[in-house]
Amino acid sequence: MNETPYLAAVLLAAGPSTRLGQPKQLVKVEGEPLVKRVTRLLLEAGPDSVTVVSGCGATEIAQELDGLPVDVVYNKVWEQGMGGSITCGVRQAGQDADGYLVMVCDQWRLETPDIERLIEAWKSDISRIVVANWKEGKAFVSGPPVIFPGALLPELKFMTRSRGARQVIDRNMDNVEFVDMQNAAWDLDRPQDLALIPGYESPSPNN
Repeated sequence: MNETPYLAAVLLAAGPSTRLGQPKQLVKVEGEPLVKRVTRLLLEAGPDSVTVVSGCGATEIAQELDGLPVDVVYNKVWEQGMGGSITCGVRQAGQDADGYLVMVCDQWRLETPDIERLIEAWKSDISRIVVANWKEGKAFVSGPPVIFPGALLPELKFMTRSRGARQVIDRNMDNVEFVDMQNAAWDLDRPQDLALIPGYESPSPNN
């Protein structure tokens, strides 16, 4: 094991956001597109590399991230779902990482300290899956952001629409650590969710 573990971050920004009616990765929060905002948070949190997976709106995403120290990779099969984007991202990130931090770009309330806490929890035992956990009503829900140990790379490299990150987590529940992260509860799925975003701006008609 490396003395300092290597963490590769993969940001998923490829989907068409069908239910929302517009590419959520290009929705602006206080003038900043979500894909750029979450990329900035990742860079501030300090993983060793950041790979952004694009698909729908790829040209605009590349323009927004131009000049940032990240690797943008286009997922040719982005219409096939999130599993394929994870596979595309981890393959681009390389096979030598000790862990893979997988994030989505619509959890608009996340802040840098949230990601830092996830990373610190993972560093305490890099063999574990570290998953965000939050409360919805009386129940607790888990989901992204997630850090997968490098040992699971063979599974991450061959994901599909029906075989995604959730299935990997469920098969390894005895090796999962949950990190409380209430800010992760806020995401964008439906048009009415947009009303909750401060300084919301929709993508331009040209996107």
